[in-house]
Amino acid sequence: MAALGALLAMPALAQTATTPAMPAVKPPVAMTAPSAATPAAPMAVKPVVPMAAKPATAAPVMPAAKPAMAAPVDLNTATAAELDKVKFIGKKRAAKIIAGRPWKSPDDLVAKKVLPQKVFDKIKDRFVAR
Repeated sequence: MAALGALLAMPALAQTATTPAMPAVKPPVAMTAPSAATPAAPMAVKPVVPMAAKPATAAPVMPAAKPAMAAPVDLNTATAAELDKVKFIGKKRAAKIIAGRPWKSPDDLVAKKVLPQKVFDKIKDRFVAR
């Protein structure tokens, strides 16, 4: 048993023997008040600058409502300038619309190949045929 105890104690002794010693800690330096014989150096004083006040945060700005859609353009009475104001309708398409009058319905723009179906689907609500 004594041999077993000695073997078990050896690694502990080996670890403690090779552990580096802690460096010596210097005691803190005591602050002393300046004596009357030595005049104290003037301390630099920073002026106190007040912080600028942050602007009050307003309530979050809501996006503007979409403008009300303009009244539908009548294919049979609109001028070229009125037709040209509609998105995807230029001067050439406006001229084709005027030349193809009278229109029975806005769907005729696709049937008579004035507008492709994809374009018509985007702007079909902008037209009326009276």
